[in-house]
Amino acid sequence: MTETTIPTVAGIGSVPNGTHSVPERDLALRVVRDALEDASLELSAVDGLYMPAPRPWTPQGFFSTYLLHVLGLDVDRSLEVSTGGTSGGNAFHSAVSDIRDGTVETALVLAVERNSIVETTGPYFDYILKSFDAEFESPIGMTVPAAYAQSMQRYAYEYGIDRDDLADVVVKNRENGAVNPNGLFDESPSRDDVLDARLIADPIRLFDCPAPCDGAAAILLTADDLDESASPRIAVDGTGYHHTASHFLMSRETSITELPAVRRAATTATDRAGVSIADIDVFEPYAPFPHIEAIVTEELGLAERGRGVDACLEGHTAPDGPFPISPSGGCLGRGHPPMVTPLLNYVEAVKQLRGTASTQVPEAERVLTTAEHGHVNGVTATVFATEV
Repeated sequence: MTETTIPTVAGIGSVPNGTHSVPERDLALRVVRDALEDASLELSAVDGLYMPAPRPWTPQGFFSTYLLHVLGLDVDRSLEVSTGGTSGGNAFHSAVSDIRDGTVETALVLAVERNSIVETTGPYFDYILKSFDAEFESPIGMTVPAAYAQSMQRYAYEYGIDRDDLADVVVKNRENGAVNPNGLFDESPSRDDVLDARLIADPIRLFDCPAPCDGAAAILLTADDLDESASPRIAVDGTGYHHTASHFLMSRETSITELPAVRRAATTATDRAGVSIADIDVFEPYAPFPHIEAIVTEELGLAERGRGVDACLEGHTAPDGPFPISPSGGCLGRGHPPMVTPLLNYVEAVKQLRGTASTQVPEAERVLTTAEHGHVNGVTATVFATEV
């Protein structure tokens, strides 16, 4: 094994987003089994396990250790990562790195989350409060929608954007998600439905928010010199990460209408893949609110500053547009178990490149995904490509 080893995705597994009554263990075992079957690999081939650390309300602690016991699996590397929304992305990148340097040959990357077992008030809200500055922000009861509401207001003000037009980003993603069999929703709201929905944090309304849900996903990564699997293997061509010196809305050197970590991480990933953004056929970003998708579009250089919403209105981000964004539905249209979402983006990238996506982009050869902390401003970016 050498540093030039290109990790490939041999197998994927996921459950539909929704509400699951079985324990996290059972969801994990299901997606592991499906990924192994998809890859035509035996469990004994796995020598590395990587996952985001489950949320505090998960009944089973030390989950990765427990899972190794249940599976009866010996590994050379085991890792649980806790970095908010990028947890799954960082776990995946660690697996990629270990395969590249020969630490492991077959890595199982796993995420599982059940939000249906926690009350929004109480444990969940206490957990969210701890994400903010404990001295200045947490005492005032800051929430995630409240933080994003401030950037949405500022974004509309700085660029003269009609706030109502952001509803089209929601509708686009909900339409994409409605045909995704693993999505949370069966139908899409209209533009008027989005604008008339219950106010959450002015100007954010209910359908502007990602719906928390239960979910699980697994991905098997292997070195590129292993035997052929049942499914076409997809190469992990490039990875990138960046975190700017900021935490939510405090101490930012740039406007809250910018996410420079997206640009830096994506540039690193495409440079390592030897391609440019113009070479990417599909984008599956972690964009939990409609204006964030618009800003990500701008940070990637797909639209000028302040024109990300126009890109959606003009059909550029639609599945049949020049740069499709979230044909799977993304956070807004597919449902959002945050620890699992990065892996769901990877699963969707693999499906696009296999030609089996629910909303397939014709002749897709490269997909770029992101995972993000949001306004904490840390991002992972990954380029997947068909092997040619």
